[in-house]
Amino acid sequence: MNEEKMRILKLLEEKKISSTEAMELLEALGRAQPDGAAGGKGRLLRIRVYESGSAEPKVNVNVPLGWAKFMAPFIEGKIKATLAAKGYDVDLGKIQEAIEGAEPMRIIDVQDGGDKVEIFIE
Repeated sequence: MNEEKMRILKLLEEKKISSTEAMELLEALGRAQPDGAAGGKGRLLRIRVYESGSAEPKVNVNVPLGWAKFMAPFIEGKIKATLAAKGYDVDLGKIQEAIEGAEPMRIIDVQDGGDKVEIFIE
Protein backbone atom coordinates (compact mmCIF):
# COMPACT_ATOMS: atom_id res chain seq x y z
CA MET A 1 0.00 0.00 0.00
CA ASN A 2 1.47 3.36 -0.96
CA GLU A 3 2.36 6.17 1.43
CA GLU A 4 -0.54 8.47 0.45
CA LYS A 5 -3.14 5.79 1.13
CA MET A 6 -1.56 5.08 4.49
CA ARG A 7 -1.72 8.81 5.37
CA ILE A 8 -5.42 8.90 4.52
CA LEU A 9 -6.11 5.79 6.60
CA LYS A 10 -4.13 7.26 9.51
CA LEU A 11 -6.23 10.47 9.36
CA LEU A 12 -9.35 8.31 9.45
CA GLU A 13 -8.01 6.24 12.34
CA GLU A 14 -7.23 9.43 14.30
CA LYS A 15 -10.78 10.67 13.55
CA LYS A 16 -9.42 13.78 11.81
CA ILE A 17 -11.54 12.98 8.76
CA SER A 18 -14.79 11.07 8.28
CA SER A 19 -15.12 7.81 6.38
CA THR A 20 -16.84 9.74 3.56
CA GLU A 21 -13.92 12.17 3.35
CA ALA A 22 -11.45 9.26 3.41
CA MET A 23 -13.29 7.62 0.51
CA GLU A 24 -13.27 10.87 -1.50
CA LEU A 25 -9.54 11.27 -0.86
CA LEU A 26 -8.82 7.68 -1.91
CA GLU A 27 -10.87 8.15 -5.07
CA ALA A 28 -9.07 11.40 -5.87
CA LEU A 29 -5.76 9.69 -5.26
CA GLY A 30 -6.77 7.00 -7.72
CA ARG A 31 -7.46 9.67 -10.36
CA ALA A 32 -4.08 11.34 -9.83
CA GLN A 33 -1.30 10.58 -12.28
CA PRO A 34 1.13 7.80 -11.35
CA ASP A 35 3.83 10.30 -10.33
CA GLY A 36 1.37 11.71 -7.78
CA ALA A 37 1.70 15.22 -9.12
CA ALA A 38 -1.57 15.31 -11.09
CA GLY A 39 -0.26 17.60 -13.79
CA GLY A 40 2.26 19.54 -11.75
CA LYS A 41 5.09 17.02 -11.98
CA GLY A 42 7.61 17.66 -9.25
CA ARG A 43 5.90 20.88 -8.11
CA LEU A 44 5.34 21.65 -4.45
CA LEU A 45 3.04 23.91 -2.48
CA ARG A 46 5.35 25.49 0.10
CA ILE A 47 4.18 27.14 3.31
CA ARG A 48 6.60 29.07 5.51
CA VAL A 49 5.86 30.87 8.77
CA TYR A 50 8.53 33.06 10.35
CA GLU A 51 8.25 34.60 13.81
CA SER A 52 9.87 37.75 15.20
CA GLY A 53 12.03 38.45 12.15
CA SER A 54 13.75 35.06 12.33
CA ALA A 55 15.69 33.93 9.24
CA GLU A 56 14.63 30.32 9.86
CA PRO A 57 10.93 29.39 9.51
CA LYS A 58 9.09 28.13 12.57
CA VAL A 59 6.75 26.27 10.20
CA ASN A 60 8.11 24.77 7.01
CA VAL A 61 5.61 22.64 5.05
CA ASN A 62 6.17 21.22 1.56
CA VAL A 63 3.15 19.52 -0.01
CA PRO A 64 3.24 17.84 -3.44
CA LEU A 65 0.68 19.60 -5.65
CA GLY A 66 -1.11 16.33 -6.39
CA TRP A 67 -1.77 15.94 -2.67
CA ALA A 68 -2.63 19.62 -2.20
CA LYS A 69 -5.21 19.51 -5.00
CA PHE A 70 -7.40 16.90 -3.38
CA MET A 71 -6.77 17.96 0.24
CA ALA A 72 -7.67 21.62 -0.36
CA PRO A 73 -11.46 21.20 -0.12
CA PHE A 74 -11.11 19.53 3.27
CA ILE A 75 -8.87 22.15 4.85
CA GLU A 76 -10.13 25.37 3.26
CA GLY A 77 -12.75 26.04 5.92
CA LYS A 78 -10.27 25.63 8.77
CA ILE A 79 -7.65 27.85 7.13
CA LYS A 80 -10.17 30.57 6.29
CA ALA A 81 -11.56 30.60 9.84
CA THR A 82 -8.08 30.76 11.39
CA LEU A 83 -6.98 33.61 9.13
CA ALA A 84 -10.28 35.49 9.61
CA ALA A 85 -9.87 35.26 13.39
CA LYS A 86 -6.52 37.03 12.98
CA GLY A 87 -8.05 39.73 10.77
CA TYR A 88 -6.93 38.45 7.35
CA ASP A 89 -9.48 38.12 4.56
CA VAL A 90 -8.00 35.60 2.11
CA ASP A 91 -9.79 34.45 -1.03
CA LEU A 92 -9.19 30.69 -0.85
CA GLY A 93 -10.69 30.34 -4.32
CA LYS A 94 -7.65 32.18 -5.68
CA ILE A 95 -5.35 29.78 -3.82
CA GLN A 96 -7.26 26.82 -5.27
CA GLU A 97 -6.95 28.33 -8.77
CA ALA A 98 -3.20 28.74 -8.29
CA ILE A 99 -2.87 25.13 -7.15
CA GLU A 100 -4.91 23.92 -10.13
CA GLY A 101 -2.73 25.96 -12.50
CA ALA A 102 0.41 24.39 -10.98
CA GLU A 103 2.59 27.24 -12.27
CA PRO A 104 5.43 28.50 -10.06
CA MET A 105 4.15 31.59 -8.28
CA ARG A 106 3.89 33.41 -4.94
CA ILE A 107 0.34 33.05 -3.62
CA ILE A 108 0.51 34.74 -0.23
CA ASP A 109 3.19 36.92 1.34
CA VAL A 110 1.94 38.52 4.57
CA GLN A 111 4.11 40.47 7.00
CA ASP A 112 2.82 41.55 10.40
CA GLY A 113 5.55 43.24 12.39
CA GLY A 114 8.36 40.70 12.58
CA ASP A 115 6.09 37.78 11.67
CA LYS A 116 5.77 36.59 8.08
CA VAL A 117 3.72 33.98 6.21
CA GLU A 118 4.59 32.81 2.69
CA ILE A 119 2.63 30.39 0.53
CA PHE A 120 4.00 29.67 -2.92
CA ILE A 121 4.27 27.06 -5.66
CA GLU A 122 7.72 25.97 -6.71
